[in-house]
Amino acid sequence: MDCAAARRAMLEADAAELAGPSGSELGRHLESCAACRAAAAAILAAERELGEWLAAARPRGEAADALARAAAEARRRVRTRRLGAAGALLAAAAMGALLLLPRGRMPAGAAPEALLARPQFSVAAAPGQNVIVMHTSNPKIVVVWYLPSRRGS
Repeated sequence: MDCAAARRAMLEADAAELAGPSGSELGRHLESCAACRAAAAAILAAERELGEWLAAARPRGEAADALARAAAEARRRVRTRRLGAAGALLAAAAMGALLLLPRGRMPAGAAPEALLARPQFSVAAAPGQNVIVMHTSNPKIVVVWYLPSRRGS
């Protein structure tokens, strides 16, 4: 057996065959070739290091405990998302309520001119959506809010 064939065989060989003398053709070659013996020792050392790393990486607890912790974490995430969605909905409702509150009376003669002075624009909603257009006290700011249609739900 030459060195190239021995090195290919080492990749598939049993650790016992690489470690010591055996009656196989690979074992006889390893006894006579120092370079292949060094390669076999390197393979054995790498396998030992891998075994040590895998032993250290093993989970500390039982699988049932890990599954229970993962389920608890998933429930916590769902609760957090629900609270965040409820908070966002309440904030949007509060903002809408603030925008709809009356800010004071307009003089009776000024109402038509103020309405005509506002630039007119239109918003087209896609099918399945509703639109709310809210004009603010600042004429440069208009809030356009797209909402899903309630018919589909």
